[in-house]
Formats: sequence, structure tokens, C-alpha cells
Amino acid sequence: MIEIDYDPVDVITVGVEGEPGNRVFFLEARQGSASCTLILEKAQLRELGTQVLSLLDPEEGHSGFAPDPITGPNSPPGWRVGSIQLALNDPGGSCVLVLEEMPAIHLGEDPAEDGPEEEQAELRAVRLVATARQVRRLGESCLRAVAGGRPICPLCHFPIDTQGHVCPASNGHHPI
Repeated sequence: MIEIDYDPVDVITVGVEGEPGNRVFFLEARQGSASCTLILEKAQLRELGTQVLSLLDPEEGHSGFAPDPITGPNSPPGWRVGSIQLALNDPGGSCVLVLEEMPAIHLGEDPAEDGPEEEQAELRAVRLVATARQVRRLGESCLRAVAGGRPICPLCHFPIDTQGHVCPASNGHHPI
């Protein structure tokens, strides 16, 4: 169910709030005076940025430097994003980004007990139509937001804390 439909979106950006190791990532979109803020995982931002930059040629929508991720949402965050779909209408034309709500997980419940006649709750979605330039800048901002965190261990690919890191790839024999 499309809850919000910004066609076209005036502003689309990502942001991060908190200290490395304890950050919350979000995507914010605005159309006129209306805005929405959705929570994403770090891996979702990394994948979105990587996919956008691999799909859009540098010449398409090249914007120079990516803007810095914003440091706090302009509106209270809404729901957590589960799936992200991106469609490119034309090279250099418009792009459609659909962000669907993450389904609620009820621990300790057996989904088979619901029965086939019981309706599953419909997930909310946001549809954002943007230019290739806006989406390319979004992709660049996604990767900048992710890169601003803790450094990654070259051996195990886990984040290195400020206190150091006992690397599982070295069987914990020497801190990095």
C-alpha cells in the first residue's frame, strides 16, 4: 500500500545520527512542505549507494561532489525499511524508488497457526520519483554516510572498535 507518493520529490537525502558503532541511518524525502523520514540499516545504505552508482553512468546526472549526509532528521523517523526497489525509466530521465516497510516479526509465534483465512497486514510503502541527478547524489551520499563509521578489519571484515579489535580471523591471538 503506497502511503506516501512524492512525484516528483523536491529533496531526497540520507542522514546519520549518533556516534560510530551506535548510529542510526535514515532516508529523508521532501515535496513542498511535506516530508517523510524512514530508518534504514547500514547494509541497505551501502547496497543502495553501490547499486545506484553502478546503474547510472557518471555522465548521467553527475553532480560533482556529493553532499554531506545530514546529521539529524527534520521530522520524526517513521517506520523501518525492509525492501528497496529502484527503477530507471530512461537513461538520464526519471528514477522511481519504492521503499517498503519491514514486516513485523513476532517472536515465539508460529505463523502456521494464523490459518489461511486470516489476513496478513498490508505493508506500507513510499514511492519517490526523482531525476537521475538526484538519485546519483543520493547514491554518493549513501556511501559517504557508511564510510563515516568505524574502520573495517582487513582480515575478518568486522568493524574495529575504538578500544581495539580481537580478530576472529586470527583466532583472537593478537589484537588489531
